[in-house]
Amino acid sequence: MKQFLFIVALAGLIGFTPAPVRAQTNATDKEQTSLEKHIKPVLAKLKLADAAKAARVHDILAAQFAALKTWHAANDAQIKPLWNDFNQARSAKNVVNANAALDKIAGVYASFKPQHDKFVTDLSAVLTPEQVETVKDVLTVNKVKVTYNVYLQIFPTLTEAQKAMVLQDLKAAREEAIDCESMAEKSSFFKKYKIIIEDDYLTSQGYNPKQARKDFAEKQKAEAAKKTADE
Repeated sequence: MKQFLFIVALAGLIGFTPAPVRAQTNATDKEQTSLEKHIKPVLAKLKLADAAKAARVHDILAAQFAALKTWHAANDAQIKPLWNDFNQARSAKNVVNANAALDKIAGVYASFKPQHDKFVTDLSAVLTPEQVETVKDVLTVNKVKVTYNVYLQIFPTLTEAQKAMVLQDLKAAREEAIDCESMAEKSSFFKKYKIIIEDDYLTSQGYNPKQARKDFAEKQKAEAAKKTADE
């Protein structure tokens, strides 16, 4: 009888202990797989021939993505409603409330700034300035270049100085967007700077962004119709 009870107790222990261990291992593997999924396209674009340098960049990226995950888990509950406030204020053309929402968003992100600065500093210690730019572009799906090229089409008469200012603002958007996890929020930061570019800067330079966008859309529509007719 004692032997039977011992076997039952032992079976209970065996059945009980591995479960959390397996769960913990699976979670770690899943997180690592997610990290590698984000790191891979950056390293692929950099094409680093130096294995030691590639390993160092890999570790910097891994640390950044892990920090992003932890920070957003703690702060997204504050950030998401603020973006909703911003979008609602923009729809209502309430500039004061829109700017107030952006100020609050910036206040939340201020706590991530030390990690942001560390990330850029660590990358800069290993990579050239051009390569650091490449990393930022990959992390924001090349939004600077794509958006800039569209601006050149919508506003074909931009001067070199005006082009430089537009590019500067788009890179500022990218700098904030690399601290986001979701693509939707990255796009929101670019929207923030598009408003600055169009409503503030280009308007002050004598452009009518709303009319320019309308003209561009009509031009695209006409070109598409012509292409269809030619086919």
